[in-house]
Formats: sequence, C-alpha cells, structure tokens
Amino acid sequence: MARILLVEDDPDMSELVVEILSTNHHIVEPVFEGEEGLERLTYYHYDLAILDWVLPGLSGLTLCQTYRQKGGQVPILFLTAQSNVINKVKALEAGADDYLCKPYNHSELLARVKALLRRPPGYVERVLEASGISLDLDACTVTVDGDKVQMTPSEFALLELLMKNQGRVYSSDELLARVFKTESEATDEAVRQRVLRLRKKISSGAKESPIKTVKGLGYKFES
Repeated sequence: MARILLVEDDPDMSELVVEILSTNHHIVEPVFEGEEGLERLTYYHYDLAILDWVLPGLSGLTLCQTYRQKGGQVPILFLTAQSNVINKVKALEAGADDYLCKPYNHSELLARVKALLRRPPGYVERVLEASGISLDLDACTVTVDGDKVQMTPSEFALLELLMKNQGRVYSSDELLARVFKTESEATDEAVRQRVLRLRKKISSGAKESPIKTVKGLGYKFES
C-alpha cells in the first residue's frame, strides 16, 4: 500500500485513476490544480506523485521542475495526453521518473506504479522528532516519550504539517484548506477542537505543549 498524490484537472479522469489505484489498496489523494499539487508535495509525505501536463495555473512540467529544484525526491509519473516525444524528453529532463500517454491500459498503469514504488528512494527524512515527539512517516505512527499515541488521519496530517514547518503560523483557513479539505462540514471551531485534542494527546507530564496558539493569527509548532 502506498500514499499517492494525483494532480489531474479532469474530474472524470481523476475519479477513474483513483478507482484503479484504490482497488489495488493504494491511498490516493486527488488535487486539481498545479499550485496545490506543489504545496502538497512540499508539505506532506507521499510515496509517488502522478501528474497531468496541462493544469490550471502551474503546469505539470513547472510543478515537477520546481519540486526537484527544492530537493524533492518522491518518484513522479506523468500521465498525460501529450504524446509528443519532445514533451516526453522535457518531462524526463525536468526530473520525472516515467511518462505514460493517454489513453492507457489499466494494467500498464498499475505495472508502472508498481515499478516506481520498488525503486530505492533517495534520502528523505522519514522520522520527525521534537519535544519528545516522534512522528514516523512510513509507519504513520506517533510516539511521545517512547509511548505510542493513537491518531486519526487528520490529527496525524495536522501534526505532520506543523512539525515539518516549525515556527510557521497557520491560520484556521489554511488548516481547513490543507488538512481538513476532505471534511466538507469542517469549520473554524472544528479546527480549534482538533488542535485541543491533539495537544492533549501529545502532552507529556508538566511540559508545555509545543503547539502554540498565536492570538488572532492561528497555530504553530515550537519545540
């Protein structure tokens, strides 16, 4: 099972790819714009990214180039109708690992995904540690002073975002967009309650919580 980011602006195509990969036990997160895809790749952990070429705002090629320039190591597969050899070369030179043209065979897509997931990854920090908290990105587990703590997926994603970007303040709106975007009924109050629950889960003894409230602005992680 792998965690896969799909950046595809066609809702029907996106739904089809999600169905194909989910049926094969992968967790697929679809987004529909290039800028959001770059943000997701930058701030969250994935095992693979699948990109379309033509996207609103930021193209798949620019997304790939920018991500690689930042040192991103996640394997990237282009899945696109752009069958021109020149575009294939551009994608590979920009840092893509593979390129599959639409229309494609479902079995071939699965085979290419499987092949990319088998490749040894470059060095990526897999365990985040601060203030006695250890967050394992591969096992999706959290321990506090050595004791395992149960987390919901959104609590894990919230803690991951804050720990990866220590000192940065995130407003409720940003957290709603980045962490709780799939929860259609999420509100500012829901974010506040989730932060409170997360604080309780990672609190240890008399130590002050590393998740701080910045009055009027939002929340940050400060070890």
